Amino acid sequence: DWLCLPYIDSPSVFGALLDEKRGGYFSVSPIHYWDSTAEYIEKTNILITRFRTRSGILYLTDFMTIPSCGEDHMEKEQHELYRILEVRKGNVAVQVLIEPRFNYAAEVPFLEQKGDIVIAMGKKDRISFCATRDLHVNKSRISAVWDMRKGEKVYIRMNYNNEKSKNCAPRETEKALLNTETYWRNWLERSETVMTIDLGDYQQMVDRSALALKLLYFSPTGTISAAATTSLPEEIGGERNWDYRFTWIRDTAFTLQALFNLGHLTEVEGYLRWIEKIISEHGTEKLQIMYGLRGEESLPELELEYLEGYKASKPVRIGNKAAEQKQIDIYGEIMDAALKLSDYVGKIDRNMWPFLRDICDHVVQQWKEKDHGIWEIRGGPHHFVYSKVMCWVALDRGIAISRRYGFPSDIRKWERVREDIKDEVLRKGFNASKQAFVQHYNTDSLDSSNLLIPICGFLPFDDPRAVSTLEATRKELSHGGLLYRYTSGDGLGGEEGAFLLCTFWLIDNLIGLGRLEEAEALLRKIENISNHVGLFSEEYNITWHEQLGNFPQAFTHIGYINSVVALCKARGKLKEDKTKSERIHLGKKLFGKILLNEGEPATQMSSTEVIKRLKSSVNILRGSFFNTKEGRVSYEMMRHSDAYNEYVQLTYALKKIDLADLKTREQKIAFWINLFNVIVIHGVIELGIRDSVKEVRNFFGRVQYKIADMLFSPDDIEHGILRGNRRPPWSLTRLFKKKDERLYHTVQEIDPRIHFALVCASSSCPPIEIYTEENLEEELTVSGETFLNAGGAILEKEMNRISISRIFKWYSDDFGKNDADRLRFIASYLYNREERSFIEEHAEKIKIAYQEYDWRLNRSKN
Repeated sequence: DWLCLPYIDSPSVFGALLDEKRGGYFSVSPIHYWDSTAEYIEKTNILITRFRTRSGILYLTDFMTIPSCGEDHMEKEQHELYRILEVRKGNVAVQVLIEPRFNYAAEVPFLEQKGDIVIAMGKKDRISFCATRDLHVNKSRISAVWDMRKGEKVYIRMNYNNEKSKNCAPRETEKALLNTETYWRNWLERSETVMTIDLGDYQQMVDRSALALKLLYFSPTGTISAAATTSLPEEIGGERNWDYRFTWIRDTAFTLQALFNLGHLTEVEGYLRWIEKIISEHGTEKLQIMYGLRGEESLPELELEYLEGYKASKPVRIGNKAAEQKQIDIYGEIMDAALKLSDYVGKIDRNMWPFLRDICDHVVQQWKEKDHGIWEIRGGPHHFVYSKVMCWVALDRGIAISRRYGFPSDIRKWERVREDIKDEVLRKGFNASKQAFVQHYNTDSLDSSNLLIPICGFLPFDDPRAVSTLEATRKELSHGGLLYRYTSGDGLGGEEGAFLLCTFWLIDNLIGLGRLEEAEALLRKIENISNHVGLFSEEYNITWHEQLGNFPQAFTHIGYINSVVALCKARGKLKEDKTKSERIHLGKKLFGKILLNEGEPATQMSSTEVIKRLKSSVNILRGSFFNTKEGRVSYEMMRHSDAYNEYVQLTYALKKIDLADLKTREQKIAFWINLFNVIVIHGVIELGIRDSVKEVRNFFGRVQYKIADMLFSPDDIEHGILRGNRRPPWSLTRLFKKKDERLYHTVQEIDPRIHFALVCASSSCPPIEIYTEENLEEELTVSGETFLNAGGAILEKEMNRISISRIFKWYSDDFGKNDADRLRFIASYLYNREERSFIEEHAEKIKIAYQEYDWRLNRSKN
């Protein structure tokens, strides 16, 4: 009843969903009285419909193929629909009726029969139909009636714009079915983030939500369509009918969180690449709230008056005028997504920072402006509370990123404005009589979007104002336990249903307050209103028990996934803390050397290959166990994961590598820096360290790897290899004695920037995924900039004083012959030009103070 080709946002070729008589359809069903049920094959997007008649049972299997070359190769894209009919019991008379109607039923195609193939030809479209039994053409309709017996199968194939249409071959169809089933199962079971959350009996519904999101994901650009349909009404017979086959900026952070929770980094990175592209192409000021799936800016809204609409709900719209609206909340959502990506993958592309910084500077200028709000209200504009809160989020996340990586910014101004926004929202956005945050200034109407206030960290979940807003929202906007977005006027006639995403926000608040029984009861209630195959629309009519709005709705499935994951994580925290056993484990290793790769390698790899795989595994582990609430990587929780065990087995390969492969200085430095960072994190995980390596006495000298039949500790790597066997600050002698075979692998000429690169488990970890010989110079420069601008050097011009990291005292000779030389070295990496010039000019006179070294493990600083 609904199919758009070649893409989800293309004009429909079957549109009976929006006009039963005129829209066009592709019907397969028994002729005589029947009833039916449908379900997906488990862990796939292959649909089976079972028809039951008085004389027999018919199974109909529907699926669309995945290109065998891979979904990212657009030059070999496929647009095929297969339908397999099989009688499992008795006899069934089957009727097939096909009425293609191109361009939203505005065009009736010409039908031509060529042997067993029927071709529907339009001005721009061409669709071929074939079956293993006869099809007949009658004017603008294709039809067939088949008497089928038990065990008999009929295959139908529909192919879009394929000039080389072939007959429908049973063997080819069965192979396509098997390949498609394998693809979906493999995709669903693939985890690129090694997440190991036990979802219990939520797993099946979460799988279905994941598969629905994947169907809505537009691989060529990395965008996600908000829904698969247009103009399904929010009220039957009403005018609230919109086209949702576009991608919304505001969905970004929630989408990334859901995809990451499901272990799909490829889609996360694809989506972020698209966001980066949009920002770089259009700039901050021209950023729209939504775009076409390929980044189209113009989305003109048209009404197709000739279509009657779903259940006579007019108008039918294509395009979306909301793209022209001003909504300042989108800046907070982008910055929140950027920080989440940093948390997950441990880096932010330095080239992306100027665009993110521009967003924050733009917010500083725009936050006092009115807008149309998260719900794209066609009345207004107003000072929406949620929009102001998201401006606060934009600056808050920008400050965190700037500090974490030392990126240049007017951070003091951002901090002042962040406080100004918070002060205004608390004064003007909170209604004392209702004890709740309101929809916008100068109203007493409530809005469910304010449930996001604690979720985004504007206030704690248990802040009295957040709690009272939660209770007031439930009292005023709830019906049957489900929430409406708002009940105030919005410039449109009619009403709408309960908004399912808002109820997930309510669940997240309950989880945040530790009210897990309430949260789970509400979550089960929403599960029960999904349709018969586990899919959600946007809204729900509580009176008629009917899903409303476009379908399936990505944001609803995203909300479901995130709420389930949050609940399961909260449930897990109530169980016995695994760190207790870790402390016992740690107690056994208070003394002596600790060999971390004590096992036999399964395969032999080159030094370059093994270090790349190890570093990649460490990065994934860090992202998977990033605790967003605490702003830290939970290293102490990794030891029980399957991913960590796989990582440990990978370290065994180090025993068989040939260090002679490292021929150039760049190869050596890159390899040993990566290895240092890997062994430190491995030791942190293995010893159950939570906050600091200082928890274990002589940590850097005790943990070891066996590499090519030689033992190396972090101290050996840093001082023996990378510093040319120079004396460590804490020792009177060098680590490698004469005749030590490790001396053959030392790097004689010291690059002082290595000290900034050996900090992957500290709070000044640079945004470098892996150090490479090809880009070593740039990567070491980035590490120096990150370390020094993130607090490694703090200038107080008025007092003619600079406080610098203690490493400049410990390794003073590595950085220069005297203090002035060292300060000039530091100045060359500072972003602030004024400070750089001041230090270079006054290097001989500036007073130096040394900071206490921060031994804490990687955590964000807000």
